[in-house]
Amino acid sequence: MTSTDHAHRRTKVVPVYVIAGFLGSGKTTLLKRALAHELERGVKPAVLMNEFGEVDVDGALLHDHPRSNDIELQTLLSGCICCDLSREFSEKVEHLVKETKGAPLFIETTGLADTGQVVMGVEKALAQSNSKTRGILALVIVMVDGPRFVKLGAYWPAAEDHLKQADVVVLNKVDQINEHQANLVEQRIKIVNPTAKIVRAVHAEVEVGRLFTSAVMMRIPSIEQGAIKDSATGYQSGSFKILKPFDPVRLEACLKRFERSVIRMKGFVKVQGQTGYQELQWIMGSLALTPYRGGKQSQARLVVIGRRVPWQRFLEGLETCLVRPARRRKRQTTQWSGATRRTS
Repeated sequence: MTSTDHAHRRTKVVPVYVIAGFLGSGKTTLLKRALAHELERGVKPAVLMNEFGEVDVDGALLHDHPRSNDIELQTLLSGCICCDLSREFSEKVEHLVKETKGAPLFIETTGLADTGQVVMGVEKALAQSNSKTRGILALVIVMVDGPRFVKLGAYWPAAEDHLKQADVVVLNKVDQINEHQANLVEQRIKIVNPTAKIVRAVHAEVEVGRLFTSAVMMRIPSIEQGAIKDSATGYQSGSFKILKPFDPVRLEACLKRFERSVIRMKGFVKVQGQTGYQELQWIMGSLALTPYRGGKQSQARLVVIGRRVPWQRFLEGLETCLVRPARRRKRQTTQWSGATRRTS
């Protein structure tokens, strides 16, 4: 056996999986399933999460796993890894590939990232790494929100373009549409990417073991593109600390009034009539409040992402949704703690 053969045997290969998809399509749910699968088989995976906002809501949900200490988690906040966080992204990818010691690395993109540019960024970071541990881009999965995909183009110009680099497209939330609608979405996906495997799912429930372990370990490198496109142009983000519980009926009515501008809202809040914190998810006109059974929250926090959001009126609207003790003078109970972004 030659010295070169010995060197190849010493080199560990880390499979890198990219999970992409628009805001609220089910990326974190799929990621949690994948991580649970890896932990159950005795593997300690790594995760790199990118949040457009400045509060790491999805990362907090991952920390709720009983074996979260076995997950190497890194986050990139307040931006998109396609453009303004590209340097930090490359550094974190290289670091995590080295730290995993052969275990898989999962990258969850922000919902506004262009998947093609993310793939280029991953390939570039892996090519530049001089670590003895070698990372290989194994699989690109794009989540599609079944009931909202058809109208997504009106909210996000890159809605179909980001499907082009997908190896697998998970058509999620098929329980909310009928067979005819699901077939129409599949046809749209196949027009954009005829070679992608399409998997239908409810709550991102797929055969995780088969999906990831059967991944091809060497993808064909992307064709180098020209100018970097900013897929998040026109979107803004902000974060809030909420000091009072919400009236859920008034909250939903308020969000409906801002449906065209507030595309996504998520976080942890207190709700009238409920004990403890509730996990809040608002996605393009749909509100869900579910009991949060994870780690202790020191305060309610929300992240808002939208386009042309009239922030002052929106804040005033949220104020009217808060439950207040009787006969007390009204005072401000929301705190703006984030800068608006991307007004172009």
